[in-house]
Amino acid sequence: MLRLLPVLLLLTGCGVLENFNADVNEVGRQIIAHWKERPDVAAAQFEYRHGLDQGESVTVEVLVHADKITPTTVDELVEIARRDYWRGTSRDVGAGYLVYSTDDPPYADKPGEAEPIGQGRIEFDGDPAASYGPRPTRPSK
Repeated sequence: MLRLLPVLLLLTGCGVLENFNADVNEVGRQIIAHWKERPDVAAAQFEYRHGLDQGESVTVEVLVHADKITPTTVDELVEIARRDYWRGTSRDVGAGYLVYSTDDPPYADKPGEAEPIGQGRIEFDGDPAASYGPRPTRPSK
């Protein structure tokens, strides 16, 4: 009976590996890598949530050096996220971004207290293919 326990746990599904898509996870990694190349970025991270019980979404967060913020900083960071998302996956998943300043950084022990200087959904106006090139196609099954 004890030997069946691991199998039963896998069959009942903990939701951790369900709906995992490597290309969506890679999109988060790519956005973060491109953000970290910028001299105004202090830190960046992403969270990819997936599972039958929670759907599928990716959120990217960036912390920008306060003394290097310009009027176009947030727009430039969002443009990188849009480009990488469009080029990285054929899947349409919920994607959001948060941009913070080092003057008011988020803290793990105080979630929701920092005020982002930019936040929103990664969305497209017009024809993104004209700006970013073709989107990957879904693999056939």
